[in-house]
Amino acid sequence: MSLFDRFRSRRQDGPLSPDGQLWSNLWLDQRNADRQIAKRLRKGKIDKKRAQQLRQYAERGYSTLSLDLDETIYAQLDEDVERLWKERPANVAYAYHSLLTPFSQAVGEHRQPSCRIADLHSSSEAALSLYLHRQIFDLIDEIFGEPSVATQSLYFEWGSQQGLHRDPVYVQMTPPSHLAAAWIALEDIGPDCGPLIYVPRSHRLPYYLYEPDRYTFDHSVDSQEALEAAQEWDQQHYIDAGLEPEPLTCKRGDVLIWHHSLLHGGSYPTDPVLTRKSFVVHFTSLASMAMVRNSYLSPTGEPEVLSSDQLLQRDGCRGFDSPLNVRAQQVGLSQPAIGATAS
Repeated sequence: MSLFDRFRSRRQDGPLSPDGQLWSNLWLDQRNADRQIAKRLRKGKIDKKRAQQLRQYAERGYSTLSLDLDETIYAQLDEDVERLWKERPANVAYAYHSLLTPFSQAVGEHRQPSCRIADLHSSSEAALSLYLHRQIFDLIDEIFGEPSVATQSLYFEWGSQQGLHRDPVYVQMTPPSHLAAAWIALEDIGPDCGPLIYVPRSHRLPYYLYEPDRYTFDHSVDSQEALEAAQEWDQQHYIDAGLEPEPLTCKRGDVLIWHHSLLHGGSYPTDPVLTRKSFVVHFTSLASMAMVRNSYLSPTGEPEVLSSDQLLQRDGCRGFDSPLNVRAQQVGLSQPAIGATAS
């Protein structure tokens, strides 16, 4: 029986449990998670630091670690981003208050707060080293209880300024709960640059339903008013639960790994001149890889979904290549990211 079949046979009716939470078979989402962590620690399967990270994830909805990265990584990332805006390749896309747009159609005024670059790892060696970073994968693997795979990346030069939200509403996996994200600070993050914000323990709150049995946002159906109603609903529920948003101020190289259902977003900067460079990677379990692709609507205006099942691999870590990069390779416009192997 496949993972998806087991998921369907064990899940309750509908995508959510009776208390309104996203159904999950992940071990850290179970009631006995703390006992399971203690058991693994006692048997020597994890050390005290890892046990603390896992408890933080289960209880508060996120965990943290710090990467000791070479200074050249940050400098190379800056150079690669400048190169994209200058050369404007067709096989890399960005978004600015819109769906994805190829860099070949880039508008210079779009390079400002809330702009994001999709799958920078497919055109930047420095970004690829973060996308397939062993230290991050080690913790993600523990969270899933099995090997993981990176599915997509996002690069931000400034804060996203996006309202509080949950990833499964926009990023669909199979099973939906097999989703985690890592946010990597590419510079020191202070309180004035519009830091990431999150609501500790909000991963245990119920989901808003756009329609009966539908918690996902559909761009083709749902209006801006529906999105605002969902945000107001989430806000009222975390207030009623006595929870409060917290800003993430941190050092360059610090990483926040959050639970699929943690409410998070981007605050507005008090100093608009300041950047807030960061790199985000989404993950799912490797066992569900056959049902997952790195996919998105074609940014070229064609009514099709571009999809990639091609993997980049390094140091035992795996991640999907960009669909645009794969399409470009098929027509001879580009080469795979430097230093990666595909299979």
